[in-house]
Amino acid sequence: MSLIYSMKGVQDLLEVFEDRVTITPKGVLGFLNKGMKGTKEIPFHSIVAVQFKESGSVISGYIQFTIPGGNESKGGVRAATKDENTFMFAGKANNAIVIEIKNSIDSAVHKLRTPQSNQPAASLPDELLKLAKLKEDGILSDEEFQAAKKRLIG
Repeated sequence: MSLIYSMKGVQDLLEVFEDRVTITPKGVLGFLNKGMKGTKEIPFHSIVAVQFKESGSVISGYIQFTIPGGNESKGGVRAATKDENTFMFAGKANNAIVIEIKNSIDSAVHKLRTPQSNQPAASLPDELLKLAKLKEDGILSDEEFQAAKKRLIG
Protein backbone atom coordinates (compact mmCIF):
# COMPACT_ATOMS: atom_id res chain seq x y z
CA MET A 1 0.00 0.00 0.00
CA SER A 2 1.28 3.45 -0.84
CA LEU A 3 2.36 6.12 1.62
CA ILE A 4 -0.10 9.02 1.96
CA TYR A 5 1.47 11.13 4.74
CA SER A 6 4.85 11.18 6.46
CA MET A 7 5.66 13.54 9.30
CA LYS A 8 8.59 13.87 11.70
CA GLY A 9 7.44 14.75 15.20
CA VAL A 10 9.06 15.55 18.52
CA GLN A 11 10.26 11.98 19.03
CA ASP A 12 8.65 9.86 16.33
CA LEU A 13 8.08 9.44 12.63
CA LEU A 14 4.39 9.13 11.69
CA GLU A 15 3.55 7.43 8.41
CA VAL A 16 0.02 7.01 7.12
CA PHE A 17 -0.72 4.44 4.44
CA GLU A 18 -4.01 3.54 2.73
CA ASP A 19 -4.80 0.89 5.35
CA ARG A 20 -2.65 1.61 8.41
CA VAL A 21 -0.61 4.08 10.40
CA THR A 22 2.90 3.50 11.77
CA ILE A 23 4.71 5.29 14.59
CA THR A 24 8.48 4.83 14.74
CA PRO A 25 10.47 6.27 17.68
CA LYS A 26 13.36 8.45 16.44
CA GLY A 27 16.27 10.22 18.08
CA VAL A 28 17.27 10.51 21.70
CA LEU A 29 13.80 11.47 22.95
CA GLY A 30 12.21 8.55 21.15
CA PHE A 31 14.70 6.17 22.73
CA LEU A 32 14.38 7.70 26.21
CA ASN A 33 10.59 7.79 26.23
CA LYS A 34 9.67 4.69 24.26
CA GLY A 35 12.77 2.54 24.46
CA MET A 36 13.68 0.13 21.70
CA LYS A 37 10.16 -1.05 20.89
CA GLY A 38 10.52 -0.39 17.19
CA THR A 39 7.76 0.60 14.81
CA LYS A 40 4.17 0.41 16.05
CA GLU A 41 1.83 -0.54 13.21
CA ILE A 42 -1.87 0.16 13.70
CA PRO A 43 -4.25 -1.14 11.00
CA PHE A 44 -7.20 1.18 10.40
CA HIS A 45 -9.65 -1.63 11.18
CA SER A 46 -8.19 -1.71 14.74
CA ILE A 47 -8.68 2.00 15.43
CA VAL A 48 -11.63 2.74 17.72
CA ALA A 49 -10.99 6.47 18.22
CA VAL A 50 -8.52 9.19 17.28
CA GLN A 51 -7.80 11.97 19.77
CA PHE A 52 -6.17 15.22 18.71
CA LYS A 53 -4.55 17.81 20.99
CA GLU A 54 -3.49 21.03 19.31
CA SER A 55 0.10 22.22 19.65
CA GLY A 56 0.51 25.58 21.34
CA SER A 57 3.37 28.04 21.53
CA VAL A 58 5.14 26.08 24.26
CA ILE A 59 3.30 22.78 24.65
CA SER A 60 3.49 20.00 22.05
CA GLY A 61 0.37 18.62 20.46
CA TYR A 62 -0.42 15.00 19.77
CA ILE A 63 -2.60 12.58 17.88
CA GLN A 64 -3.48 9.43 19.81
CA PHE A 65 -5.00 6.21 18.49
CA THR A 66 -7.29 4.12 20.67
CA ILE A 67 -7.31 0.41 19.84
CA PRO A 68 -9.17 -2.50 21.45
CA GLY A 69 -7.19 -3.80 24.41
CA GLY A 70 -4.89 -0.81 24.10
CA ASN A 71 -3.50 0.95 27.11
CA GLU A 72 -3.30 4.51 25.84
CA SER A 73 -2.34 7.21 28.28
CA LYS A 74 -5.04 9.37 29.76
CA GLY A 75 -2.73 11.82 31.52
CA GLY A 76 -2.37 14.52 28.88
CA VAL A 77 0.82 15.60 27.13
CA ARG A 78 3.29 14.35 29.78
CA ALA A 79 1.88 10.81 29.73
CA ALA A 80 1.53 10.87 25.94
CA THR A 81 5.32 11.04 25.55
CA LYS A 82 5.60 7.40 26.63
CA ASP A 83 2.48 6.07 24.89
CA GLU A 84 3.30 3.87 21.89
CA ASN A 85 -0.05 4.76 20.26
CA THR A 86 0.64 8.50 20.37
CA PHE A 87 2.49 10.74 17.92
CA MET A 88 3.67 14.07 19.33
CA PHE A 89 4.43 17.15 17.26
CA ALA A 90 5.48 20.73 17.97
CA GLY A 91 4.57 24.08 16.48
CA LYS A 92 1.24 25.71 15.77
CA ALA A 93 2.06 25.59 12.06
CA ASN A 94 1.80 21.76 12.18
CA ASN A 95 -1.75 21.74 13.60
CA ALA A 96 -3.32 22.02 10.14
CA ILE A 97 -1.45 19.03 8.66
CA VAL A 98 -2.17 16.88 11.73
CA ILE A 99 -5.85 17.79 11.52
CA GLU A 100 -5.76 16.78 7.84
CA ILE A 101 -4.10 13.46 8.80
CA LYS A 102 -6.70 12.89 11.55
CA ASN A 103 -9.57 13.60 9.16
CA SER A 104 -8.09 11.25 6.55
CA ILE A 105 -7.76 8.44 9.11
CA ASP A 106 -11.25 9.10 10.54
CA SER A 107 -12.67 8.92 7.03
CA ALA A 108 -10.87 5.65 6.23
CA VAL A 109 -11.98 4.08 9.53
CA HIS A 110 -15.57 5.21 8.95
CA LYS A 111 -15.51 3.75 5.43
CA LEU A 112 -14.31 0.39 6.82
CA ARG A 113 -17.14 0.35 9.36
CA THR A 114 -19.88 1.35 6.91
CA PRO A 115 -21.39 -1.54 4.99
CA GLN A 116 -20.85 -1.13 1.27
CA SER A 117 -24.04 -1.47 -0.72
CA ASN A 118 -23.83 -3.70 -3.74
CA GLN A 119 -25.21 -2.75 -7.10
CA PRO A 120 -28.96 -3.21 -7.12
CA ALA A 121 -30.03 -6.54 -8.54
CA ALA A 122 -31.20 -6.41 -12.12
CA SER A 123 -34.93 -6.75 -12.60
CA LEU A 124 -36.46 -9.97 -13.90
CA PRO A 125 -37.34 -8.44 -17.29
CA ASP A 126 -33.74 -7.18 -17.69
CA GLU A 127 -32.35 -10.63 -16.92
CA LEU A 128 -34.76 -12.27 -19.35
CA LEU A 129 -33.72 -9.81 -22.07
CA LYS A 130 -30.06 -10.67 -21.46
CA LEU A 131 -30.85 -14.38 -21.76
CA ALA A 132 -32.83 -13.80 -24.96
CA LYS A 133 -29.88 -11.87 -26.43
CA LEU A 134 -27.49 -14.72 -25.54
CA LYS A 135 -29.84 -17.20 -27.25
CA GLU A 136 -30.21 -14.92 -30.30
CA ASP A 137 -26.41 -14.58 -30.57
CA GLY A 138 -26.07 -18.36 -30.52
CA ILE A 139 -24.28 -18.44 -27.17
CA LEU A 140 -27.11 -20.36 -25.49
CA SER A 141 -28.95 -23.29 -27.03
CA ASP A 142 -32.74 -23.40 -26.76
CA GLU A 143 -32.47 -25.95 -23.92
CA GLU A 144 -29.94 -23.80 -22.03
CA PHE A 145 -32.13 -20.74 -22.54
CA GLN A 146 -35.24 -22.55 -21.23
CA ALA A 147 -33.33 -23.91 -18.19
CA ALA A 148 -31.90 -20.47 -17.33
CA LYS A 149 -35.29 -18.84 -17.79
CA LYS A 150 -36.87 -21.44 -15.49
CA ARG A 151 -34.21 -20.74 -12.81
CA LEU A 152 -34.89 -16.99 -13.04
CA ILE A 153 -38.64 -17.25 -12.89
CA GLY A 154 -38.47 -19.93 -10.20
